[in-house]
Order: sequence, then C-alpha cells, then structure tokens
Amino acid sequence: MKALIYRQKNTLADFGITLEEVNDPVIRDTDLLIRIKAFGVNPGETFFRRTIDAPEGAYRILGYEFSGIVEQVGSAASGFEVGDRILGIGDFTRHGAYAELIAADYRSISKISALVSFQDAAGIPVGTVTAYQSLFRFNDNLPPEVKNVLVLGAAGGVGSMAIQLLKAKTNVTVIATASRQESKDWIKELGADIIIDHSGDVIAQLKENGIEQVDFVFSTNGLKSAESWLPQVIKPYGYLAAIEGVEVNLWQFMNKSITVYLEMVFAKSLFGVKQETQGDIIKEFIDLLLAMKVKSPVKHIIKGLSIDSIFEAHKLLEQGSTIGKIVIDLQEE
Repeated sequence: MKALIYRQKNTLADFGITLEEVNDPVIRDTDLLIRIKAFGVNPGETFFRRTIDAPEGAYRILGYEFSGIVEQVGSAASGFEVGDRILGIGDFTRHGAYAELIAADYRSISKISALVSFQDAAGIPVGTVTAYQSLFRFNDNLPPEVKNVLVLGAAGGVGSMAIQLLKAKTNVTVIATASRQESKDWIKELGADIIIDHSGDVIAQLKENGIEQVDFVFSTNGLKSAESWLPQVIKPYGYLAAIEGVEVNLWQFMNKSITVYLEMVFAKSLFGVKQETQGDIIKEFIDLLLAMKVKSPVKHIIKGLSIDSIFEAHKLLEQGSTIGKIVIDLQEE
C-alpha cells in the first residue's frame, strides 16, 4: 500500500514525511482491516512528528481517526462485516491512517449510515471521544451539581465537539472562549450560550453575562494563559478537565479543593480499560448527527494522499488558528 511515513523527527522547514510503498498492515484477532476513504489530521500528530523519531531502522505512519470500508474482519471482532462503512480511532503505538489501509481494533470503531459522507465522518472520532471522556466521567454524565461549563479553546476540533455534546446531552449553560470573529461565529453556530473573548478581561465579561463562578472548566487549549484569572472564577469544589500537557501551578486551585481530570484519548486502548465504550461514544454522536442535533466539525477538506496535502494540513495546524477539523480526502473524483 501507499502511505505517508517519516523516520526522523522534523520541522516544517525540513519536512520529513514522504509518500512510499510499504507493507499492508496485518490484522490482530480484534482488528478490522479498513480501506481508508478519508482521515482527520490533529495537532497531536504535528507534535509527534516534531518530537519523536521512529524506531531505528523503521518508520512511523501517523493519523488516528479515519473513515472507510471494512475489507477484513479479525476472528474476535464482532458486529462488523466486509463492506461496512465505518469511522473510528486507531492506536498511536501502531501505524496510523495516513495510508491506504489501516488495521484497528473494532472496539474503537462504529458503523456509519450512507447518509453521512466519509469526509464528514473522518473528522468526528478523536474530538468526540476526547470531549466525551473529559466531560462525562460520572456514569456518562456531568457531575449533578454542574450548571455551567466553560470551554477554553472552543473553536478547535475538540472544543467544537464539547459544545455540541453539552448542548445535545445536558441543560447546562455553555460558555466558550474565542478571540477572532471567525472563531466566535463558529462557536455561536454550534450553540454556545455565552462567548468570551479570552484576549480581553475575562472576569469582567463573565460578570457582564451574570456569571460569578464557573462550575466546570474544560481546557482544550489556552490553560496556561488562563492561569492568571481561572483560579478566581472556578467555584469551590468545582471541576477542571484538561487535554493539555502544559505546566500549570495547581497550588492555585488547592484552597478551593478543585477536582482535576487529565484526558488522553488513547488511554483506554493503551491499558485495556473499557475500550468498547469508545465505539459506543462514536455511535452516539452519529445518531445525534442523523437526528440533526449536532454537525460534523469538518471545516477544511484537502484532497489526496500526497506530501503536499499533508504538509498543508500540518502547516495549518502549527499556525494555531484553525477552526473545526482538517480532513484529507482519499476518494477519487
């Protein structure tokens, strides 16, 4: 198969991803072999490319969310047949989706209706599962006392899904941060109740909207810059969920006894913890999509499995101002 691979970590200036012919993946008992139709590109993949070499003498294929057609079913993989249209999440310890084929565990995969395009589907899995597992840790619900949720970095892929899941599944007030007008328009379209410009006086803007304290903060991006005001607005015994690995002084939250969650979408597959729930989460979002209660977060579609297409996607992500999700479409015209 053809795949976009790299061997040594690299920057945009010395971009090291190349298109090469490599061996087809070999499936495990719990895998599906999938012919990829489209795949999402995420900020974490640009981080891996910049910071992690492939093992000596080997290569890495990035890409951890995809849509496509099932070509082979492992002996222990249930609920799927050859020819099924699917979307799902890969495993970052294995080769990913920047390729024509991927082998992935069936428990992190869901079927999709023909009413959902492969392009729209490919940008759904990682953001949806990340947002869901960050927000709904109490038996698939928010903590019962939470009445409002503040989403930092709301216009990106994960933030886009967080807003929509909160609006579709709860009655809480959704507060979302953005600074550019394009970003504000996008999160308003997704249903945010209150939009805060994080480049201004956040505390004053919250008070202007009748918010004295925030019950739950979900940081997808911008936690470090929020450090100056966040300890003041989060309520005592409130909640902070984050998907960022930034250095933050948690002592600032100690006097309020804040509950802190850290979320990494691959933890369930890495440690074998309830991995089947990921497929269930993706299916739930697809059901909401078909009911027109949510929409795909895909805002940028780039055509073709090529060095140029993946360079464009990584460049957009490294600029740090993307809205929604970026998808590479492998389908022929």
